[in-house]
Amino acid sequence: MKYLFITLDVQDGERKHTHRVLHTTPGENIEFAAQRYVAAFWGYGERYNKEDDFFWVNGEITLKLSNVVELSEYEYKLMSRIFSDDRNRNDYFQIVSKGYEAGLEREEVEINLGENGKLMLYKTPEGSVVDVYNQDEEVNTMTIWEDDLTPNSDEEDEPTAVEIKAYLKEWGQKQGEITANLGYPRSHAESDELLMEDYFFLEGKKQWYPKISRMYSEEEQKIADYVRNNRDNY
Repeated sequence: MKYLFITLDVQDGERKHTHRVLHTTPGENIEFAAQRYVAAFWGYGERYNKEDDFFWVNGEITLKLSNVVELSEYEYKLMSRIFSDDRNRNDYFQIVSKGYEAGLEREEVEINLGENGKLMLYKTPEGSVVDVYNQDEEVNTMTIWEDDLTPNSDEEDEPTAVEIKAYLKEWGQKQGEITANLGYPRSHAESDELLMEDYFFLEGKKQWYPKISRMYSEEEQKIADYVRNNRDNY
């Protein structure tokens, strides 16, 4: 096997392009192999005259071999890596590109994962999306929602044991007391369904507490909501 570095010129009207390519051939004549490669570079090329040193494609594009150099196998592999920008494939977490992608209207970052694939991170109004591609371009996606990044204020304002104890002592009413105040029948069977519209019952205390009350302070309302949602603890 021979390893070739070919330089060829393409003339398309007033536009001229110079291409540098790598090519392998089992043939012995590297000049013939290079000319054959050039002839097929843009489709089917042919010479109109034997004296021509270029090929015509579709009667309007010409291709000409500028130079051909035989390489060693090592040089060929090295240049292949340079041409394919594959020099840093093993540099894990190297940022390949980042910035605003106008076509997709989003900010995105592409991160190299070495020989295993790549990671794409991009921003949406709802959150951030992470796409991980393997070598076969199969993708696994994970979304991080903006709401998940917002601190939970309820957890930060969780009432203390002292505050809960004071609330339970201040606002609890026994069955007989609350039914008498509201004019309901005393028995649970007759009154519970009515009471549960505006109150919640703590089995451990055997008492009723208002779900919402105009008499609550802002802090007492937070405590009432907390106790109601964790009523099995009291």
